[in-house]
Amino acid sequence: MNVRTETTPSAGDDRDILLVIHAGAGDRRKDADPERTRIAETDLARALDAGYALLEQGGDALDAVCAAIRVMEDAPEFNAGRGAALTSEGKVSMDACLMGGDGEVGSVAGLDTARHPIDVARAVKERTKHVMFARPSEELLRSWGIELRDPDYFVTQARRDSLERARRDGDAWEKHGTIGAVARDAEGHVAAGTSTGGITNQMPGRVGDTPQTGCGNYAADGVAAVSGTGIGEAFVRTVAAHQVADRIRFAGQDPREAAEAVLDDIAAHRGDGGLIVVPDHGPGVVAYNSETMNFGYATPWGRRVHA
Repeated sequence: MNVRTETTPSAGDDRDILLVIHAGAGDRRKDADPERTRIAETDLARALDAGYALLEQGGDALDAVCAAIRVMEDAPEFNAGRGAALTSEGKVSMDACLMGGDGEVGSVAGLDTARHPIDVARAVKERTKHVMFARPSEELLRSWGIELRDPDYFVTQARRDSLERARRDGDAWEKHGTIGAVARDAEGHVAAGTSTGGITNQMPGRVGDTPQTGCGNYAADGVAAVSGTGIGEAFVRTVAAHQVADRIRFAGQDPREAAEAVLDDIAAHRGDGGLIVVPDHGPGVVAYNSETMNFGYATPWGRRVHA
C-alpha cells in the first residue's frame, strides 16, 4: 500500500508547542455526505482549539491531549464516546488509553456508561497503582468523579445503520474510526491519548489496540508521542506505536520515516490505517496507508484540519 504523509509547519529543529489529532482513517465511502464532512471538519477545529489553547497558556501536554479528545468524544460523527461503533449485539464497548512522556499510563476497556472514556484512562493512571481496567463498575467510576450516561446515550442512528449494513453485507470497515491526540508542551514533555468504540459488528468481548499500551498509543519524553487509528488487530500484531518510537530512538529514523515503515509492517499484517507522531523536537507527522484520514494540527507556525 502507498503511504501518504504530511508534516506540520515548523521553524526547523524547534521544540515549540505542538498538537496533532486524528479522528479515523479508512475507505472513502461512495455515499459520503458533504454535510457530515463539514461537521467533522468543524469538530476537528473545535478539538484543536480546546487543546492548543491550553498549550498556549503554558499548560502541560496531558491536559491538552485530554481536552482535545473530550471534544471528539462528544462529536457523534467520530467513533468514540457518543457515536461509538456497535458490537454484534448492538451495544457500545469503548476503550481508551492515556500516556505521559514520563512512562506513566492508564487504560480501560469495555466501557458502556462513561461519557468521556479518556477521563477513565486518566483516573486509572492517576488514582490507582494499576495500568489497565476492564469494565470497571459504575460505583468505582463514580468514586473517581467520572461523568456517566445511560448506554442509550451513546447509540446513534448512523451507527445502527452501519451495524445493519455489516450484518447484511459483511464486515467491510467504514471510515469512522478511532480518535486520538498527541502533544508537546512548552517544557518539552510529550503525551498521547487514544479513544475508540472499536469496530462495527465486533464480537462481544473483543479488545483492539487502543487500550494495549504500545500498540495504538505510546509516549516517551526525549523520543515521541504516537497515536494510531485503523485495523486494531494489525496494530497489535506489530506493536505499532511502540515500534515507531523504537525506530526513532534506536534506529535513528526521523518520525516520518519511522511512521512510513510501521505502516508498511501493518499492511504486511493485513491492516491499514494511520499514525500521528509528535517527536520531542521538530515537526509532527501525519501518515496513513488507508484511502483517507481525518486529522488536524496546530503549531505556532500554522494549523490545518482535513476530513
